Order: sequence, then C-alpha cells, then structure tokens
Amino acid sequence: MAKSSIQGNAPRRAGARHGTRPVARSSPPAKKPSAASAEAPRRDSWSAPFDGATALLVLRAFLGVTFVVAGLQKLSNPDFFRAAAAGSIQNQLRAALHSSPVPALVHPALHAPVLFGVIIAVAEVAVGLGTLVGLWARVAALGGMALSLIFFLTVSFNTWPYYYGADIVFVFAWTPFVLAGATILSLDTAMERAAHREWAVDAGEPLPPDLSRRVLLRKGVLAGVLAGIGIVVSAIAAGLGRLLSSGSGSVATATLTPSTTTTSPTGTTSATSTTAPHRAKGTPIGPASDVPVGGAAQFTDPSSQQPAFALQLTAGRFSALSAVCTHAGCLVQFSRSDDTLVCPCHGSVFDAHSGQVLNGPAFSPLPSIAIAKGPDGTLYVDG
Repeated sequence: MAKSSIQGNAPRRAGARHGTRPVARSSPPAKKPSAASAEAPRRDSWSAPFDGATALLVLRAFLGVTFVVAGLQKLSNPDFFRAAAAGSIQNQLRAALHSSPVPALVHPALHAPVLFGVIIAVAEVAVGLGTLVGLWARVAALGGMALSLIFFLTVSFNTWPYYYGADIVFVFAWTPFVLAGATILSLDTAMERAAHREWAVDAGEPLPPDLSRRVLLRKGVLAGVLAGIGIVVSAIAAGLGRLLSSGSGSVATATLTPSTTTTSPTGTTSATSTTAPHRAKGTPIGPASDVPVGGAAQFTDPSSQQPAFALQLTAGRFSALSAVCTHAGCLVQFSRSDDTLVCPCHGSVFDAHSGQVLNGPAFSPLPSIAIAKGPDGTLYVDG
C-alpha cells in the first residue's frame, strides 16, 4: 500500500496524462545567411595571402633591379670615367660642388673621382643583388638608403618642386626594408628556418647565441659568393661597354684649355702674368679655333667654376651656355644633329642657340654666358 501511494504521489511527465505521447520541442528555423555574410569568407580568402611582406615584393624587386642596372650602366659607359666627356663623374662632381648644400661630401671625391665612381657603381650592384635575393636584407636596404641620400644631397637637392627628383623618393622607398627586412622569398628567412629544423628548435623560439653565430657565418659565406658573382658580372659589363664604344667611332666633345703662358711686348714667351696686346676684356678660356663650326667645346666657367659649353653654330658667331641642367643639376650633352643640349638623366632638351627649354621636366632655360673672340684669336668670357 505504501509503495503504491508513493508512486501515486510521484509527478508524471508532461504529456503522460490521458495516455498521450510526449511532445518533442522543435528548434527555431535557421536563418538564411544574408548576401553580405555569404561574401565575407570569399573576401577573407582573397586578402589573406597578401600580408605586408607579400605586398612589398613588387617594390623590393623594383629597387633591386633598378640599382643593379644603375651600377652596371655606369661601369659599362666609358664616358662616365672620361674627364673630357660631358657626363663624366669628374664633371658631375664639379657641378655638385657648387650646388650641393654639403660641399664637404664632394671635396674628398674630387681627389679621386674615378675611384669614387667605381665604388658607387659597385655598391649599387651589391645593394641590388642583396635586395633581390634577400641576403642581409636590412644591411642592403641601409646601403640603398645611404646611396639615395648621397645622390639627393649632391645631385638633385635643387630640383624644384622637390617631388620631381627621384632620389628623395628612393630614400623613403627603402624605409620598409630597413625596418622589417625581407621575409618572403628571402635567403635570410630560408637560412633561419633551416637552422631551426637542423637543430630542432621550435619555430617561434630564438636560436641560442652559438647557433646564431653559425647562421651569421653561413650568411657571410653566401655574401662572399654573391659578391664574386657581382664582380664578374660588373667586369663583363665594363669590358663589353668599352668594346662596343671603341667600334662605334663616337667623338667626344672638345675641351677648351686656356694657355698658361702669355706673350710679352718683346715677343718672348713667359710664364708670368703679363698683358698681351689687343687682348679682349674678360677671362681667357682657350683658342677659338678649338671650337668646331657647327659644334661645341666644353670649358669651366671662371665665375661659377661649373662646366659650360662654347658653341659656334654659325661660322664666326660664338655663344656660351651653362652645361648644368636646371632641373636636377645633371650635365647636359650637345647633340650636333639638331643643335640641342640634352640632359641624360631625365630627358630635358634645350635649344643650343638660346638655352630655352624645348622639352621638360626642366622649366628654366640654361644660363647664358657672355663670350667674345679677341683679336688674338682667343675666346674670353665674363668680359
């Protein structure tokens, strides 16, 4: 009796009364995903691989290729090292001496311009190769930034507006690689990962100091191999450039040199400074016969100490123009075929008759220099 009373007092499950079956509760219907939520995973999968390092691959390739080409171009161009050529390193340094805000950077290079030019060209090749393969990437980026800053302070500092000059842009283009190095398609990263696998070090853990030194030693060996490749390629480029130029039959622009001796009234030659008869006003720069008809001869303007051109486009009529491009300070070259002065750096073209700009990006004409032929057959400027 007690047992049945206990069971009678026990609560019954819902739906058990009157012999009915329990009712199962149904879950609420699932919401249909909206169009925006359906497209979200697709956008994430598209953008996931393009992190910062991957996005910078294009910039890294551009910087590496540009610096390699720039270095090889200098080494393969004989006129770059020939003092008589308008675009030589000697003339570029002389022009930079008067336009640079820090002439102290230029003075040491003027004592050994050819050596300085070779160092710059080889450094450009080394920076470019290191950047392309990602070996010592931060060091290469620092080298590229330093070279770009030197070019900005010595060549393109006076470019106006400033954003017309490429060198200042290159300075900031190297900044991401100075800060972060090269992590994608990089020998630096590949060697670090190989070291972690070889010595069973977790990928997220730093290598012990002794193992880090081994990795640095291996990077040094690879850098030596890469430097050897760069030297061989540079030597081949230099040899091919001289071989091709020797067969081209190109003639360099003549250079005027003022005589160091003067003629005394008695007709004797003396090294002392005496006044010659019938001498024109101004500073002598050389004999007029050295300027070919329809051509030009280069000289150094005594007042500015910068390169300039003496021109005889018409027989017996002489004119003189500065050889320093008004855009970025590069030295222009005379084109006899169309009587123009062309800047090899950025393509500005000037009229050799007047110095006016025919094609930009330069917007100011080449400064003219007063020149006259004296009765003694010598050309005088700034008279």
